[in-house]
Amino acid sequence: MSYSSLHKKVDYGLSQLAEKYKQREKEKIVLDISRENLAQTIGVATESLIRTLADFKSEDLIDIQTGKVILLNSGKLKNLLY
Repeated sequence: MSYSSLHKKVDYGLSQLAEKYKQREKEKIVLDISRENLAQTIGVATESLIRTLADFKSEDLIDIQTGKVILLNSGKLKNLLY
């Protein structure tokens, strides 16, 4: 249950940041933020965030580059049912 809650919390945090920083509707959203700052913004431990981001990456929802999180499918990310 707590693992599910973590996914929901990270999902919600990424969705909120995506809404705030999106430029155009069809473009991929790039969040230029470190994992540590992202964890603090969302309110989770950095290690937990890293694990959750890896799960999202394996589901092709995001891509991770140095200092950036790229939302590949923000619509699907927003509607996850964890």
